Amino acid sequence: MKREKLIAFRGKRSQADMAAVYGVSQQAWSMWEMGVLKPNVVTMKRLEIDSGIPMEELFFDVFNKEILLEKKEA
Repeated sequence: MKREKLIAFRGKRSQADMAAVYGVSQQAWSMWEMGVLKPNVVTMKRLEIDSGIPMEELFFDVFNKEILLEKKEA
């Protein structure tokens, strides 16, 4: 599940540029966007502050696993 709000926050900047800002590899940033991995909570909070988007929205899948499971079952 792609994290569309995180992708939108990146905008026209490259994944490598964003990764450098947050101290991770481009591959890690890419995996965050694809929903494969998640950043630690400190980084999530920093992304929330920088983007102005609540971390619960940036990483909806992390905070709403029950809702997503219900959608899959329906």
